[in-house]
Amino acid sequence: MGADLYDNNFIYKQTFDICSEGAGLDLKNACFGGIGMDDSEVVQPAIFAHSISLFKTLQNEGFDADVYAGLSLGEYSALTAAGVFGVAQCASLVRKRGRIMDEAFPKGEGGMLSVIGFTVEQIEETIADYKEVYVANHLSDQQIVIAGRIGDLLALKDMFEQKGAKMVSLLSVRGPSHAPLLSGAAELFAKILEAENVGAVQKTVYANALGAPYGKDSDVKQLLAKQMCSRVKWQDCIESMISSGVERYIEVGPSNVLYKMLKRRVDKGTDVESVRDLQTFQKFLADNKLGRERSIQEDKLCR
Repeated sequence: MGADLYDNNFIYKQTFDICSEGAGLDLKNACFGGIGMDDSEVVQPAIFAHSISLFKTLQNEGFDADVYAGLSLGEYSALTAAGVFGVAQCASLVRKRGRIMDEAFPKGEGGMLSVIGFTVEQIEETIADYKEVYVANHLSDQQIVIAGRIGDLLALKDMFEQKGAKMVSLLSVRGPSHAPLLSGAAELFAKILEAENVGAVQKTVYANALGAPYGKDSDVKQLLAKQMCSRVKWQDCIESMISSGVERYIEVGPSNVLYKMLKRRVDKGTDVESVRDLQTFQKFLADNKLGRERSIQEDKLCR
């Protein structure tokens, strides 16, 4: 993850090294060699480092955003991109977040289950009899992630498959994120956040816990602590962006999962792109260079 960019782009390398220093980890070993990637306190700063370093390379080329949003951990990248956190500061913060989340639940006792093919209302009805199972990520109208204890999730996996779900799979995670089962962890993390200097949210950044942008009076620290133990309202974020007139979406990070979901939701012809490695970065630059050249040519013809 990111090795090709690290070796070929100075801004990416510079930002990545700042993340490594901030997190107090050798993130090259993590991202390029997979070392320690079973632990959230390594995974989270590793993904953050790749995402924010890639964003900074785009910014260095003259690209920026009017609206910022990120799913779960991605919200920290979005806030950093918008200037609310410093790069090193946030790398350190997400490492602490990952450690607290890992320690909140014994390994193997809790997890998350992705279900495709049911609405959130149908999911809620199905899990109603399970006291420790919750909707964790509301990703789209037909893609939901639930969190809970492994025994309950395995029983529900069979149930959803019997009911005709398009796909049901246990996620490769250490515990049940974004559910009340992590309320204690959220309280611990809130105390860590209290000591952080956080800049004002002066740009449009979406909060997972709200499913809407941070307001002028929103408490960033409170909403980030709440995010750890409450539902990620990603579909609400997307619907809000669409209704507010966002016309172009660029996913910046290690995968193109959000890109694929967006492609299924937005109107045909809406510009949705994914920049995740050196190849897609170079393609993005080439495509946009051609676009700018065409605009200049068209402008000259109009004159």
